[in-house]
Amino acid sequence: MAQDDFVSRRQSPLTTLTLDTLTILLTASAICASIFLLYLPKRLWKLRSSRVNTPWNWVLLMKIVLGVSLSGFLLFHLLSAFNPSTQIRASFIVSMAISLIATLGLTLLLFIEHKCSFKPSDSGIVYLISSMSIDVILLTLPTEAMESRKFFRPVLGRFLHDLALLVLENLPKQEIPSTFKTRLSPEETRGVLSRTFFAWINPILLKGYRNILTNEDLPTLGRDIKPDITRQRMIRAWDKRAKPETVRTLPLALLDCVKGPFIIVILPRLFLIIFRYSQPSLIKQSIKYVTVPSEGANPSYGYWLVVSALTIYTGLAVSTAVYRHRLNRLKLVIRSALVGLIHHKTMNSPVSTYNDGNDGKAVSLMSTDVDSLDNMGEMFHETWAQVIEVLIGLALLAREVGWLWPLLIVLIFLCSCVSRYVARYLRPRQKNWNNATENRVAALSSMLSSMKVIKMLGFQDHVSDRIQQLRQVELLAASKVRWMMVYYNASANALGLFSPVIVLSLFAVIAGLHGDTLDTETAFTTIAILSMVTHPANMVMTIVPRAVAAFAGFDRIQTYLLRESLHDRRGTLAQSTTQSPSWSPTNSQLAKLSPAILIQDLTIGMSPPILKNLHIKMGSTRGFISLSTKRIGYCAQKPWLPNGSIKQAILGIFDDSDIVWYQQVIEACCLTEDFDSLPMGDAALIGSRGLNLSGGQRQRVALARALFSKCKVALLDDTFSGLDGKTEQVVVNNLFGTSGLFRQLGTTVVLVSNSSQYYHLSNQIIIIGEGGIREKGTWEELQGKVSAIVKFVPDSHTSGEDDTAQSENLVKLSAQLRATDEAEVDLSRQTGEFALYGYYLRFVGWVDFLLVVSCAASHSFFVTIPQYWLELWTEKKEAQLVWYYVGGFIILSLLSWTTTNGIAWSTHIRLAPRSGRQIHQHLMQIIVKAPLSYFAKTDNGSILNRFSQDIQLVDRKLPLVVSSVSVQIFKLLAQTVLLFTAQKWLSLSLPACMLVVYLIQKVYLRTSRQLRFLELESRAAVFSSFLETVEGIETLRSFGWRREAVQHNVAQLDHSQRPEFCLLSLQRWLNIVLDLLAASIATLVVAMAVVIRGQTTGGQVGVALNAVLLANTTLLKLVEYWTDLEISLGAIARLKALEATTPSEDEDEGGLGPPRNWPSEGRIEFKSVTAAYSADSIVLRDISLIIDPGQKVVVCGRTGSGKSSLLLTLLRMLDLRSGAIEVDGFDISGAARSLLRQRCFISVSQDALLFPDETLRFNLDSYGVVSNLVLVEALSRTGLWTHFTRSVDGGSLINEETILGQRVSAFHELSFGQCQLFALSRALVKANELRAMGIRPVVLLDEVTAALDVGTEAVINDIIDDEFTSKGHVVIMVAHRVGIISRYLRPGKDVVLWIRDGRLERIVTATTTTTFDNLGEKEEE
Repeated sequence: MAQDDFVSRRQSPLTTLTLDTLTILLTASAICASIFLLYLPKRLWKLRSSRVNTPWNWVLLMKIVLGVSLSGFLLFHLLSAFNPSTQIRASFIVSMAISLIATLGLTLLLFIEHKCSFKPSDSGIVYLISSMSIDVILLTLPTEAMESRKFFRPVLGRFLHDLALLVLENLPKQEIPSTFKTRLSPEETRGVLSRTFFAWINPILLKGYRNILTNEDLPTLGRDIKPDITRQRMIRAWDKRAKPETVRTLPLALLDCVKGPFIIVILPRLFLIIFRYSQPSLIKQSIKYVTVPSEGANPSYGYWLVVSALTIYTGLAVSTAVYRHRLNRLKLVIRSALVGLIHHKTMNSPVSTYNDGNDGKAVSLMSTDVDSLDNMGEMFHETWAQVIEVLIGLALLAREVGWLWPLLIVLIFLCSCVSRYVARYLRPRQKNWNNATENRVAALSSMLSSMKVIKMLGFQDHVSDRIQQLRQVELLAASKVRWMMVYYNASANALGLFSPVIVLSLFAVIAGLHGDTLDTETAFTTIAILSMVTHPANMVMTIVPRAVAAFAGFDRIQTYLLRESLHDRRGTLAQSTTQSPSWSPTNSQLAKLSPAILIQDLTIGMSPPILKNLHIKMGSTRGFISLSTKRIGYCAQKPWLPNGSIKQAILGIFDDSDIVWYQQVIEACCLTEDFDSLPMGDAALIGSRGLNLSGGQRQRVALARALFSKCKVALLDDTFSGLDGKTEQVVVNNLFGTSGLFRQLGTTVVLVSNSSQYYHLSNQIIIIGEGGIREKGTWEELQGKVSAIVKFVPDSHTSGEDDTAQSENLVKLSAQLRATDEAEVDLSRQTGEFALYGYYLRFVGWVDFLLVVSCAASHSFFVTIPQYWLELWTEKKEAQLVWYYVGGFIILSLLSWTTTNGIAWSTHIRLAPRSGRQIHQHLMQIIVKAPLSYFAKTDNGSILNRFSQDIQLVDRKLPLVVSSVSVQIFKLLAQTVLLFTAQKWLSLSLPACMLVVYLIQKVYLRTSRQLRFLELESRAAVFSSFLETVEGIETLRSFGWRREAVQHNVAQLDHSQRPEFCLLSLQRWLNIVLDLLAASIATLVVAMAVVIRGQTTGGQVGVALNAVLLANTTLLKLVEYWTDLEISLGAIARLKALEATTPSEDEDEGGLGPPRNWPSEGRIEFKSVTAAYSADSIVLRDISLIIDPGQKVVVCGRTGSGKSSLLLTLLRMLDLRSGAIEVDGFDISGAARSLLRQRCFISVSQDALLFPDETLRFNLDSYGVVSNLVLVEALSRTGLWTHFTRSVDGGSLINEETILGQRVSAFHELSFGQCQLFALSRALVKANELRAMGIRPVVLLDEVTAALDVGTEAVINDIIDDEFTSKGHVVIMVAHRVGIISRYLRPGKDVVLWIRDGRLERIVTATTTTTFDNLGEKEEE
């Protein structure tokens, strides 16, 4: 009887279906095991070469025990199946047999993987998951489907064993040595499950939630995305490029470099298409199942609907996560490749390439252009995938609406016409926007590098206004791009909003003509298909203009890469066999050795920079240079010192193991006394461009670096010009004396100098003039040729130099303040700051913000209500009301389209430009008003990052995110209302979903915000590294440190990508968690629809399914956009923190201010003045002094004595601790600093200020109020007018207006002396302008002649006397060559101040030669 019952069940249709399903499932289990067994030998063979050997532990033992247990369990049930009394189908026996063999292989694999690999077995985990998935279906099939309990027990046992093995295999291995842990990324030590669901990032997530993250807390990058490996691949790909180059050259080279990460994106994208386009079928079958009477339905059909829903939505979540993560990895690789290639080009370009502000332009390439290109991989993959999706969607649409499907193609074509229009005109406009950004960043870079001089001249307001003008030009260029995006959005949104109404309306009208109506199944399935087709079509049209705009970045980068490269044509001489050269002080001759430097028939363009050719600054046009070594110790006239400690700068790439030699070097360079005066000694920070050190200290540190490196050839370019007399003599004797260190090392030294003071120490003297060699020989040979050397022989009286470090004693205080500031910022970035929204709204404006919000609210209502309208339409089924519903559908779509256009217009045209302009202006004001101490402790790259990366966020991302958040909030409200209207019981899922999402995002936001801050801060280090490389490229090349510079850049790039990669991975973690949540809710909705079938209509189920999925999707998007908003607000948080922590020079200004004609005479009185950088760093002590009108004052003293501090105190760049300074009886503390520097003082610094990208007129007169005649007279007085006229084609025939309107970069490059003359020309222009207003400013000259030849120095002193002193100006000079200046001093009228240790030691009024001789003797005592 039992057998008859069994046979009868097999003959029913349901049983037939179930038995076929069982066979399929058992066969699938056997296939999975077979595939695993086929792959197993390959994996075992690969593991045999592994050098890893981890020890035994309990996890490994448990794996073996479970494997053996499962094998025995399967063997028992397999043998039981052969019992004749049991009726078990053959497919079950085959499945169990293959599963047994696979279990034995799995046990072996897990054992070997545990011993020979640091990560779990991916193949083993995949097999276990596949087997368990099939087992779960077998165990949950309806009970009628099971033949007997015999199926249940072996399947359940196998499932439990597999589950235990899966848990054990996914446990992280604790036996990994610490050396490997630091080199391996978490993804390289975690299994496929941990990588797929991003479980590896949970420790970082929790740590960020509980504590404050630092870069040291972040894991290293995987080997396949390391910047150094990517850089080498990209360089090789670029070197193999096809020639001649075309517009496709760089993209193809990039593709060749990243082809591995590029290809692996394809597979998950295909799975995403499959799962995505399974949704309409699921919705259709669910509605059909609900509407079909229960007596006619298959009982197991509902079960398979639930299984399908779970599979589809889980597959969507997983495939999306994997696809996006691989895109993120591709994004990092693309960025590493492009940044590495740009840096490589920089390291191999002539130094002339970096002139004229090109360093800022290169930074723009590395930021703006690279950022626009790192998504090229996503654009490409989304394009082909979405084209496939459109084709699939059209096929599905044809099944629903028949021959009406071509209407969608027509609509797509019409919208694509607008897209083509945008693509045609967007590329040049985007390029113009990038060029405008580049010009602004270049101007900013130039400003930051010269901030001290700018403040001394009082130019900060004019320079900031000029940069703000460049910002306006940039926003104007951006507005043209933004209007194009508004037009495009109108076209793209029209496709998504009008295609449903047109297709369904025509379908309903045609159906009505045939006496039929629009049914529920067709309506909601068509809506789902159309939304899935129009979305990829919109995305394709979106990607096209984005790709076109991005290719403008390819053009700009390729143009930079194709610039002329440096070709090192220097030869190498044979090394001398003499190991220790002998030198006789009696004849000043070295033993005859092979030459170290050989120059023959050399011709170099416009000027003869011999030293710069020796260390490869530019290529010679004829002749050749040969050297005994290409590793050269080079000291530039303007030393390059990287930002870091003084000790690090001296050591260079070497370690500090040779302490004895290090001590000898610093003593030889007279740095010991300087280190003793610094709170942190040689650990004191140098600052950007050596801002924390004086000029003389910078030169001596650079000299110590060249000496410490023990190079066989040293090139010293006027290295001693900035040293006071005593220090200079000591240093020269320590280096070149009989027992000097250079003599001991046997180093060949080439010294370029304007002075003949040390000719007698030379073995050979070469005098260069008029582009060639005028004289050469030994000192004895040239002594008789007085005419040859007379211009190089100054008087022997020398005096002090620069002042002590600008902020050298502020280092400790600055570090403490910065640590406190960073702690506050850290707290803010961990917990969030709601005040940021209000702070941002200050710049946005309430009108524009409310306009965006109102458009978003209106659009959300009009885009949601058509779902409810469609439900009413399908339920009425009245043919006479078709036109009523069609008209309503059309009106709602028009209103929705209008409001979405309003969102785009108000965001792109109103909100973005206003906020961008206001925030940039506010940031500029904070920076230009910051005291000089701020620039001493802050990297220029960090400041520049705020004007590039942060402003880019403000311009391009933040406004869009604000509007997107507004839209999603109102959409969620509208969809919730619709959900309550359709099915109240479905709305119960929404509160639970919101609670879970709230808890998730609360943990997520605290960590993601910190990671974003870390990413922005570490990216600034990449910019700083690049800027330092550009500035010091000639020094790096000469020392042979190019490889170390490359390694430093790679390290900084790696350092910046670690927080970025963690942030991107954390975003993927959030997405997969929320997608899995949506999958569970969608599965629950389908399950409940199956359970309550018959109690609701098809329209209600269709609206409910779409509404709940839309509501949850909207909620997920809201979290994503809100997260993006919080992250993007990092730029605003940085601005707010900058405003709160950066002091302003205007904070203590007040009072009525000076009279309009102040100063009229220039009388200065110091009243017991004491000035300090900090409480423990007093630089001026109790200075009391009166300077009469028309008097010339020369300030002398040793390095660090306080000379320049005296000038900085007058300019209020150094605040007083006590006392007062009055000019014409008015206390200068009552005058605004900007007014003081613009009207009361005219400053000329040793570092002449030039803006290469600005006009000649702007450089002379930033106000733009002086006539051409005055400008030409000033240039003529200094002898520079002929230089500029000769530099322009046409020469003197061109009118003055044209020449003055040319950019400075268009003229021939000015020499160092000409730059000083140009600065003097600017001072003449300003003096004439102020004298015309009845104002007689004080002229401050800070070492303006320190590095000039005697002739140029004499010219400058003549100009000072004729144009300033003789016209009644007070002139205060910090002087170096007192002997020459003494010729221009008036006895009894002019004075010399001698300062020592910040005190006014003596005032010399008898300015005769004998007086200076006595003064020099006293100083040397």
